[in-house]
This record gives sequence, C-alpha cells and structure tokens, in this order.
Amino acid sequence: MRYVIVIVIIACFLIWDGLYNGGRYIDTGVKGMNHLVRMVTG
Repeated sequence: MRYVIVIVIIACFLIWDGLYNGGRYIDTGVKGMNHLVRMVTG
C-alpha cells in the first residue's frame, strides 16, 4: 500500500508540473541527473 501511495504522489506531481509549470521541474531534474551521471562515468 505504501508503494501505491508513493506512485500516486509522484504521478500527481508530474501531472501538476506538466500542466501548470510547463515541465520546468522535470526538465531541471533531468538535467541534474544527466550532469550527475556524466560526473560518475567520467
């Protein structure tokens, strides 16, 4: 049940970000993850 709640919260955040912010937070998160992966892999 905990996993279902977490998935629903994440889905609601993604929908909210996409509708009201134009995906700004998602875009920032993806860029940050890409930067982190590049640092780790060299």
